[in-house]
Amino acid sequence: MRDRVIFHCDCNSFYASVELLRHPQLRDVPVAVSGSVDDRHGIILAKNEAAKRYKVQTAETVWQARKKYPNLVLLPPHRAE
Repeated sequence: MRDRVIFHCDCNSFYASVELLRHPQLRDVPVAVSGSVDDRHGIILAKNEAAKRYKVQTAETVWQARKKYPNLVLLPPHRAE
């Protein structure tokens, strides 16, 4: 019997990093990629290192994240590009 290797890659911070390439002025600012609050899909999809310092979590609601850091910058995801 052969040993099996399972490789898991977590890309959550990657998506936030990609958005920061579009917005380099936000590099040191707490930023999260989130669903649309207006469409009631307001959850955190990804966050950068600065947001992690405020304990912003993936999959929490935007209002929960903003309780931790009220000035959190939210960016929309770019799925089609």
